[in-house]
Amino acid sequence: MTPRLPAATIAALLSATLLAGCSGTDDREDRDGGGRGIDARSYYDDYPEVAMDGDLALASPMQSSSERRGDPALPPAPDEDDVFVDHDTSGYVSAADDPLSTFALDVDTGSYGVARSLLRDGYRVPPASVRVEEWVNAFAYADAPPTGGDLGITTETGLAPSLEDGTQLVRVGVAAREVPAAERPRVNVTLVVDRSGSMDIRNRLGLVQSSLALLADRLRSDDTVSVVSFEDRARPILEPTPISDTDAILAAIDELEPGGSTNLAAGLRLGYQQAREAFDPDAVNIVVLASDGVANVGSTGPHSIVDLIQEEGADGIHLVTVGYGMGNYNDHLMEQLADLGDGFYAYVDDFDEASRLFGADLVTTLTPVAADARTQVAFDPGLVRSYRLVGYDDRSIADGDFTDPGTDAGELGAGHHATALYEVRLAPGVAPGTVIGSAAVRWTSVGLGRDRGDHQEEARTEVVAADPEAPPSYDLGLAATVADLAEVLKHARPYDDRGLTLDDLLVRAQVLAAADVPGAEELVEVVREAIAAG
Repeated sequence: MTPRLPAATIAALLSATLLAGCSGTDDREDRDGGGRGIDARSYYDDYPEVAMDGDLALASPMQSSSERRGDPALPPAPDEDDVFVDHDTSGYVSAADDPLSTFALDVDTGSYGVARSLLRDGYRVPPASVRVEEWVNAFAYADAPPTGGDLGITTETGLAPSLEDGTQLVRVGVAAREVPAAERPRVNVTLVVDRSGSMDIRNRLGLVQSSLALLADRLRSDDTVSVVSFEDRARPILEPTPISDTDAILAAIDELEPGGSTNLAAGLRLGYQQAREAFDPDAVNIVVLASDGVANVGSTGPHSIVDLIQEEGADGIHLVTVGYGMGNYNDHLMEQLADLGDGFYAYVDDFDEASRLFGADLVTTLTPVAADARTQVAFDPGLVRSYRLVGYDDRSIADGDFTDPGTDAGELGAGHHATALYEVRLAPGVAPGTVIGSAAVRWTSVGLGRDRGDHQEEARTEVVAADPEAPPSYDLGLAATVADLAEVLKHARPYDDRGLTLDDLLVRAQVLAAADVPGAEELVEVVREAIAAG
């Protein structure tokens, strides 16, 4: 599998990506946040769907891609000038040659969000945009949170539904401990907002404004928020301010107006400076980059920014990247920056998704509990002929680094879930219920005021051969259908000779929806949109 890109490659990506011109609260609020009555949706609804600078007229959102493409008076079509990087697809590995499979956990969901946005608008999904694990992790599974420790791990096995040769499918689920809203630590949030010309549409800057308003409505009165904006230059919009000062926060939202080209590096540098000034070792400190990922670093040079992101991540200021908009969108940069900053990458395509990320999932978004989380699955070469990890193609780490406390891996927040799938070919004669391997997760606990140090924690469980006569669980069926859909749209090599069609996947998704499996109705809609897109 291809390893994650090194810092030097991210630096080159930053430098090569250019865009020119483009008051009081009640007791419940103190405990749980929210209830301030801020109309967050109005920022999204009132923003022009497609806005242009100067005297240019509004562009019709109903114009086709071919009508918009090449017209300088119109913004790029959603499928035009986007940047994706294909990490290829892993094949089967002989268990006799390499019985260990080790990878960094990933809770990003940006790849799925990008695809959902394109399909809703009638566009095909670019194969290079598909990272299968981000599709699988965009759906919820019934893995219980651990009763002790930060992370728990579980496995289940069934027949692989896309194959008819007896290949088994193993689902490895990792669940992070939950932190009740009333018990979560205080947070310092610094928003770094792209307000360049390319952001001047409802699904970009309008959604960013709504996202900030949602934060202001849902955070507690003792939390703080600051805002930095960037276009040609970076400038502070709001110094670290208590959430209780609603008027100042709403004024900052209103000040976010588009214009100019994009100096992302300057915006991040100033954002980290403000976050460091407000840093509290007993709080959660986080920088949220809200952008379309199109960067012009100007004369500042990118290497210092890469170093800064890594250093601040190691020192307790985490980076979450949130992508907005399609058409001239840099998915690859947003994903890699989140990896560097010990955070995660999400994509927001409408108000409902913004409400989920910055509202319902706020504690998960803002409360990291496990750092450098990685998984290692060990297969018994006497019982397993070969295996294939589905996805995580850019998250591979050396097997020997699994126990190394210095290994840089993934970060999970409170309530986060991560799922990995393996296709496993058993040796002849392996009976159902036979232990064919083990799965372990290893991490550093993220405690307030605690140095990460070298102390590692680990959870482990068995991998058991499935009974071919037993139906798979709904969780396994959902994860398998999502993964198969992603790999079909990616045109992944292992799927070339399976004859699997979108119509086949629609039937499977409809069966899950008929059983009221959470998330299945959305999956049905996504498959239908993929069929319609051709």
